[in-house]
Amino acid sequence: MSVTIIDTINNLNVTDDTVVTLKYEDSHEGWHSTGELESDAVFETNTANAVAELITDKDLQVRTAFGDEPALDSMRDADLLEDYERGSFEFETFIADVIKQNTFDCDGLIDFETIQYDHKRGRCEVTSELTTTVGNLKKASEAGDGDIYSLTGWTASFEHSGGTFSTDM
Repeated sequence: MSVTIIDTINNLNVTDDTVVTLKYEDSHEGWHSTGELESDAVFETNTANAVAELITDKDLQVRTAFGDEPALDSMRDADLLEDYERGSFEFETFIADVIKQNTFDCDGLIDFETIQYDHKRGRCEVTSELTTTVGNLKKASEAGDGDIYSLTGWTASFEHSGGTFSTDM
């Protein structure tokens, strides 16, 4: 039997209300001189899909790193989800497409850092940093029979004993 993040959390004796920061990173190389490197990076990386998978996991109830409400509620408040056709059973795909098309309207979901190689080319680092709690991780783990598939590719970290515990999911 493999050790899970929940086993590790239980061994550290952290409380269910401990805040867990979830971070996803990817990058894309291209032309920054066109002014479209950031939007291209969202389409060319898996970031929007990873964020959509995570924020549609009902058990995790993820929030933007600076927000008090769930990330999906933030998108609803910004009127970004009005075009979803209920019953189409493709909510996660819809969310990923909304993030790709409206990246700069999705407050706090995706951040960019552009590294310029020269006057034309560069690399755009695409990151997402969201939060949840240890209790939500436990609930999601129970719902997934010990696995939390929506966290694949993310790094989870939380404060513990005067330091930061961090692990790749």
